[in-house]
Amino acid sequence: MGEILVGHDADIARWMFAKAKCLPMAYNLALGVMNDTGLIGGIMFTGYNGSDAEVHYYGPGGLTRKTVRAIFQAALGVFNLNRLTIRTRKDSMRRGVRKLGAVEECFVKRLYGPTDAYEHGAHQYVFYRETMEKLAGLKESQNVR
Repeated sequence: MGEILVGHDADIARWMFAKAKCLPMAYNLALGVMNDTGLIGGIMFTGYNGSDAEVHYYGPGGLTRKTVRAIFQAALGVFNLNRLTIRTRKDSMRRGVRKLGAVEECFVKRLYGPTDAYEHGAHQYVFYRETMEKLAGLKESQNVR
């Protein structure tokens, strides 16, 4: 996987909504993941409130180090976040975010369906600023706050 595409938010968002087969939603930033054939993945930030935002990823396989670094660099460099929220129902994603240092906060019922059944819910994780700085490759002296 190659470069991170910036500055084409609307096109990347449209691509992500089409690939995920979901209705468009409000977003704060969309970044693309490119290879020699074109756009192969997307990163979207939603729900920014001045301290927190939620991040969404759509793409093939797992996240690469370069993509992970781009997520956390945007979280800090663009939004100056104190925390970054991720919700998932995929076990592989849950294992991955825990390995990266995310803290599980809760289980959100009815996020993906109308009942309290496990398959209709998601686990919510948070990356706090100190962990994001490490994953973004920032040194303490580069701390924005």
